[in-house]
Amino acid sequence: MKIKIGFFLILLIAIALCGCYSFTATTLPSHIKTVRIAEIDNKTLDPVLGNEIQTGVQELFRKNAGKVRLINGEADADFNLTLLSYTNKPENYNSADEVETYRVTIRVAVKFYDNVKERMIYEAKSLSADGVYDVLKNETEDRHGQERAIEKMQDLIITNALAKW
Repeated sequence: MKIKIGFFLILLIAIALCGCYSFTATTLPSHIKTVRIAEIDNKTLDPVLGNEIQTGVQELFRKNAGKVRLINGEADADFNLTLLSYTNKPENYNSADEVETYRVTIRVAVKFYDNVKERMIYEAKSLSADGVYDVLKNETEDRHGQERAIEKMQDLIITNALAKW
């Protein structure tokens, strides 16, 4: 009976710890102490969108790589983002041929370069993330569709970039 209880407790602890993993500075190369996240190169007509993506990436970077300092000058590594495109297109129609949902899609290019070792840490020529919003539920493009797409994009950028370290 004691063996079953012990096994059960170990199983519960293991399950509880499964969701506790996150990136920390210990997963990063020790020579990278500073990172510069350059101003986003925005190829779209929406000036606010680029700033929102950049701000979110900076916040997630601080959260997931807390011991690495973000600076504006020369750094051990450079993080560059290019907002390539933004679309907002109808996705689903109802029987009256009215649009029910729209899909916002954002495409971004990412370059993460190690200036110390002079090599690319991570590069993606075209990452894509989307967010669907439902006009029948009074959802809007900027508040719901963009927000969902931006959150997905930021998570994708940080997860991919830090996983490559």
